Amino acid sequence: MALPASLPTARKVTRISLPLIGAFVVGAIAYGGLYTFPALSVAFAEEFGISRTLAVTPWTMFLVVTAVASPLLGRAYDELADRDLLTASMVLIAAGWLAVYLAPDISIVILAFAAFHALGLQLAFIGISTAIARRYAGVSGLALGIAYAGPGIGVAVALPVAANLIATAGWRTASLVFLGASLAGVVFVWLMTSGPAVVVPARPAVGRTRVKESELARRASGLHETSAPGAVSAGFEPLPSGSGERAGRGGIRRVVRTRRFWALFAGAVAIGAFDEGVLQAFVPHAVRSGFGVAFAASALGAQSLAYVAGQVVGGWLSDRLGRRVVGVVAAVVVGGGVLLAFGASAAMPALALAGIVLHGVGTGATIAVRSAAFSDVFGGPNFGTIFGLLAVAYPVGGTIAVYMGALAVDGLGTYAPLVGLVLVALAAWAAVLWIAGPKRRELARRRALAEAETGGP
Repeated sequence: MALPASLPTARKVTRISLPLIGAFVVGAIAYGGLYTFPALSVAFAEEFGISRTLAVTPWTMFLVVTAVASPLLGRAYDELADRDLLTASMVLIAAGWLAVYLAPDISIVILAFAAFHALGLQLAFIGISTAIARRYAGVSGLALGIAYAGPGIGVAVALPVAANLIATAGWRTASLVFLGASLAGVVFVWLMTSGPAVVVPARPAVGRTRVKESELARRASGLHETSAPGAVSAGFEPLPSGSGERAGRGGIRRVVRTRRFWALFAGAVAIGAFDEGVLQAFVPHAVRSGFGVAFAASALGAQSLAYVAGQVVGGWLSDRLGRRVVGVVAAVVVGGGVLLAFGASAAMPALALAGIVLHGVGTGATIAVRSAAFSDVFGGPNFGTIFGLLAVAYPVGGTIAVYMGALAVDGLGTYAPLVGLVLVALAAWAAVLWIAGPKRRELARRRALAEAETGGP
């Protein structure tokens, strides 16, 4: 089916590099400051004289609010301009850092992370994820890996900076630095959403068949611009088979009632457990084991770089070898890394470093595979809403794991129960991906649909 001459082809749209660059930088700024929380939480505990469990409460409340808000934020990206929502995300994160800077006690820090940071970061995450997944339908593994490399690079840079600032000038100064970076992120949001317009139908087509060329031309006057090209909701592309052809809320309800949706939801809960649980526990574990905050922060910085490598390579491999094979191998790598990172003593820093780096490589690949798999199975005009519903799962798993780790170390003096939970979560994710993840033939069919519309590979 040929497209009307007045509409840009999806192939031409995807060649524009500014949205991908903008997504990279926005993610780096949004995640960089917030994911220095492992180092910040140690400083909070020391200054306010509180337990480890209370010190991690700002982060667990952050995760809870992101879980509750995700469905609404996902729906917002199906209805509103991405430029406005992504700008709001940067402003909310900046407001959160201002509240942290002014906080007289831990209660205000909790409020800052729950009320401002949670909404701001989740707006950025869902906006970047849905934009890239829609633009690169069928080959989103590599594209998402590159976009998600931004957060990894941001954390790798921010962690040692934060550790040094906390040691020399205090955590309040670090908060001011991150506030300024968040406001600067607005510039990159506008860069991300600049360029040629991407137009989509004002109302999605309803029915089992594709929208005919004549119908698309007839409704051309009803097209609207979603703020271009960051929204990248290429509504003129054919809808992927079995994933969203029946648009509208009825289609969303049908998806949510499937066993596949809930299986992948449970898998995302497991990912949250073995990602957030290890990330938030490694620094305090290293300090308790005699490594020191500087070493732990540097190790997490290296883990973030490994995370980037895992995302790009894992996403690229999953486009070629399939989501399931790459995802299961990544889970095995994560498990080995966790055992090394938490089993090494202070006399074996290289072993601990190797373990946390392996965790980064495997988890990065897992995140790329997860997002690409969601796009393969559920991609379509309502993907923002569906992705928002699925995004509830990760913070749920993260909250459980972070609190279990804190309670275990306060009550038993060890993170061993957390390590056990992480290994169980890894096995659960691998099983879910193998059973409910997209098969290679589904990936090939989705790619073929995208290529048929663009007129070539």
